[in-house]
Amino acid sequence: MSFDFYKMHGAGNDFIVIDNRDRLYRQWPPEFVREICNARTGIGADGLLMIEKTPNAEFRMRFYNSDGFESEMCVNGSRCICYLAYHLKLVGKAFTFLAGDGLHAAEIISRHRVKIQVLMHTATDNRTFPVDFELPDSLYFKRFLNTGVPHVVIGSSDIWKVPVEGLGNALRFHEYYQPEGTNVNFVQVVSNTEPFKLKMRTFERGVDRETLSCGTGATAAALSFFSNNKNEHCNVKVETRGGELNVSFTGNGNDIYLEGPVKIVYTGTFFEEDN
Repeated sequence: MSFDFYKMHGAGNDFIVIDNRDRLYRQWPPEFVREICNARTGIGADGLLMIEKTPNAEFRMRFYNSDGFESEMCVNGSRCICYLAYHLKLVGKAFTFLAGDGLHAAEIISRHRVKIQVLMHTATDNRTFPVDFELPDSLYFKRFLNTGVPHVVIGSSDIWKVPVEGLGNALRFHEYYQPEGTNVNFVQVVSNTEPFKLKMRTFERGVDRETLSCGTGATAAALSFFSNNKNEHCNVKVETRGGELNVSFTGNGNDIYLEGPVKIVYTGTFFEEDN
């Protein structure tokens, strides 16, 4: 078996991206996705993206986490796949695409920079924080929300001192957030007056470790700290280990967009010998 792929990253979130418009690859088992996402024995990535045809938009994005299972949305991944679609001349500078959580607007802002609409999902989930989980005194629960996928947002005065792997893993698999689990974001407020700015570290569900950035997490963090009941426009810079993302929305949490850097790193062919 062999397939061509693009290796891309969006602010350090790295992905294997495949042009699957001809539906050559129908359904890959989770163990194979895990194999190719493994950095030591495969290509290496936080996730796998596929461009596919749909009658409802310019293209459909399918997204698999590196644990091998398909997920609804990845904003950094969607920025990568949108940039590749533009690079392949499949779309113009403004277009729509379909993801597992719905229809999204997208815009190519400039070379290596893409802006994506983020959809909030609030109708069915009223969870907050598990009552039996005790955070260290330096941390506090801020909000639980779904920006395409579920996120717990935890405030900190110094995110570099947070044991992200230990706390993140415990919350990601906590029974309170099952069966789907949750992403866990640790957030520090840099500026709570304009220009608004946050720092963030994320333990990402499906990758099950800290990643260099997370687009849905940056959106969740910005909304958790700066949304209000006003209809004014708000811009929040979110600094991650992989780069800076910009989240914009109206104060009441509508018309949400995330903008940030993307890059095609290399192209290649995966080849697996027959047994």
